[in-house]
Amino acid sequence: MNETEELSSETKEAKTSDLGDNFKKGVFVIVMLLLLVATFQLYFSIERVIEIWFEYQYIPIFRAVYNFIVLLASLYVLRLYIVQR
Repeated sequence: MNETEELSSETKEAKTSDLGDNFKKGVFVIVMLLLLVATFQLYFSIERVIEIWFEYQYIPIFRAVYNFIVLLASLYVLRLYIVQR
């Protein structure tokens, strides 16, 4: 095998791995966007459930508790992400 064939082979392998990495990144971005949309829909659906299930005077209390739980979960995930880096 001469040098030209070796370089051509290495270039093809690099392009294939770049294409695979780009595909994985693209799939990851799409999945994260779907996750973001689903998270927002879940959040607002739970807000609506609170309005339906609980008496008018208790809605602010349950919303406060719910928002506090969401805040704690968000901080926990953020902490895990920062510690992982």
